[in-house]
Amino acid sequence: MIEGHGDDLYRYGDFVKVNFSSNIYQHVDLSGLTSHLAAIAPRLLTSYPEPEPRSLEKLIAEKEDIDPESVLVTNGATEAIYMIAELLHGSVSIIPQPTFNEYADACRMYRHIIAHENTTDLKNLPRDRVYWICNPNNPSGNVLLKSFMDYLVRRSPRYTFVVDQSYEGYTREPMLKASEMEDVSNLLLIHSFSKTYSIPGLRLGYVTGHPSTIQLLRSLRRPWSVGSMAIEAGHYLLTVGSPSVPNLKAYLAEAERLRTEMRSIPGVRVFETKTNYMLCELETVQASDLKQYLIQSHGMLIRDCSNFFGLSSHFFRVAAQQPEENDALIAAIREYLIK
Repeated sequence: MIEGHGDDLYRYGDFVKVNFSSNIYQHVDLSGLTSHLAAIAPRLLTSYPEPEPRSLEKLIAEKEDIDPESVLVTNGATEAIYMIAELLHGSVSIIPQPTFNEYADACRMYRHIIAHENTTDLKNLPRDRVYWICNPNNPSGNVLLKSFMDYLVRRSPRYTFVVDQSYEGYTREPMLKASEMEDVSNLLLIHSFSKTYSIPGLRLGYVTGHPSTIQLLRSLRRPWSVGSMAIEAGHYLLTVGSPSVPNLKAYLAEAERLRTEMRSIPGVRVFETKTNYMLCELETVQASDLKQYLIQSHGMLIRDCSNFFGLSSHFFRVAAQQPEENDALIAAIREYLIK
């Protein structure tokens, strides 16, 4: 298990007033969902959930316009990652870096041979490989073109591609659609209710892919791995709710404003992004020192990225929030660096 994820709010309790460390939008209106779950909580809490959340898989299939046998609901996108690594145990896995650490952790757990594109001569590896691609990527916010992804997957049938689209709800760039890739047997797409609807505490995700591959994954699923609250939330959000960012265009414009203002701070480098979150590098200061200062002096939490493979102790990540909160973050970082 990886230590040092983003959103380690649980470590700091009431010290943190504004959370920039999670890539998930923090100001979603969940009142409808919470009222719905509260109204039926006695029934949900005193009964077992479906051993397999087939009813939710059917609803997702209708939304995605695919066969229900092409969908597997999981306990968050992270369970999907570990199940896929288990299914493909002992494979040669290529994990371009820097990216989400759980891919490598899951692969190590199931004895994969792990290589990183930026450090390994791929010519020396077997032709049968698994590529793990985070798109949009975490922590960078880079997005690979949909046309390129489609071409890459279709021209390389010997490779298995695991494409994690958990942050697809936080970019306006086109993403691969399950309905357009049903004929492809070497692709698994990972999706996240937790991120799209800002409900990370409920742990709800799903995988889409060719029915034959999903059937193999299904054989690895533990009974009752997805709880009643999560299943019911999924039903509600697909039929009544809406994505967590009601105006994505405006939100991404605010994220771009934050990035521009951050770039104006001496000693801070901010990388390009196609999402609401951005990777930053400090010239001289340690990210951990800045993190502690922001918590203690301003009640703000950022993501120290020093535990991402290939990133130094000077890297951190922030996700845009409300304009006034973003302005306060800019002022606080400027205060710390120019003192």
